[in-house]
Amino acid sequence: MAAHPSPDSLANHLQSWLRIDSTSGQERAFLETLETELVQAGFTQITRQPVAEGRWNLLATTDQPARVLFSTHVDTVPPFLPVRRQDDRIYGRGACDTKGGLLAMLEAAKRLLARGQREVGFLLVVGEEVDHCGAKTSVNLNLDGLERILLCEPTRNKVVAAQKGMLKFTLHTEGVAGHSAFPDRGVSAIERLLNALQALRTDDWPVDPLLGPTTLNVGTITGGVAANVFAPAASAQILMRAVSPIVPLLERVEALAREHEARIEGAVFNDPVFFDPPAGYDTDTVPFNTDATYLSQLAPVWLVGPGDIRLAHADHEHIELSDLQAGIELYDALASQALADRG
Repeated sequence: MAAHPSPDSLANHLQSWLRIDSTSGQERAFLETLETELVQAGFTQITRQPVAEGRWNLLATTDQPARVLFSTHVDTVPPFLPVRRQDDRIYGRGACDTKGGLLAMLEAAKRLLARGQREVGFLLVVGEEVDHCGAKTSVNLNLDGLERILLCEPTRNKVVAAQKGMLKFTLHTEGVAGHSAFPDRGVSAIERLLNALQALRTDDWPVDPLLGPTTLNVGTITGGVAANVFAPAASAQILMRAVSPIVPLLERVEALAREHEARIEGAVFNDPVFFDPPAGYDTDTVPFNTDATYLSQLAPVWLVGPGDIRLAHADHEHIELSDLQAGIELYDALASQALADRG
């Protein structure tokens, strides 16, 4: 049997990972470290799937094809943060999103290997924090026999029943520049933008009984040249958390924009995802976006991990060692159940 690591051992291991800067686009050094550790653990079949120059996804299996894959993203958001331990907490960029959860997966996988279960592996992807480029590329992998993916995001060790979708776009308006003392000589693009934003903010957007309401955030607003000039152009970046299919949602957004002399550009989106959580585990829904949208094309996904997403991306990002240890137990149990549930 694999020895269970002590809290101090886990803390030291995680801190060594956190000291490697793997902000999006800079994943190489961390991937090389992980490849070495996975081979040492017994995952000797290694595939580097190219994603972009100097960036790749890492697929690691044993001498047997994987029926269950542990998966997460290896990139973190900037800025890189100092690493420290305070009592039961480990601080650093990626502590909970998602290097802590990845460490829990690795320890759980070691236990499975020690028990002779070799039909497991890892799929580690780049770019989740920016454009999901790694997950989008991973769907081209040949993974015959794969039955389940355990995907790590910080969910407080609750198995996710559903995640909201995402619609991001820029709202543009145009006006006619002129002296603001003469309203008949100009048109303010900012006035048009405000009207369009008000229509979007007050529309009757869908509500789902499981995921709750559609939400809308106006992230940035730009426009105008001076206080005494009608703004010739204005724009706003908007992100909606969706609980319904995106195509009809986007059509409604575009219709409201047209009604208020605005236009939509650069729309990117993912539909909501509804999972099949196993019975007997605490479940939750999440409002954030994950790689599950794409990885679900490879195999059914169970989305779960230690850590609290509300701490991710913050300057005080951290994970509790007790939460990490609970994650090891949970991943061990979930992988074992997935392997036992041969269809």
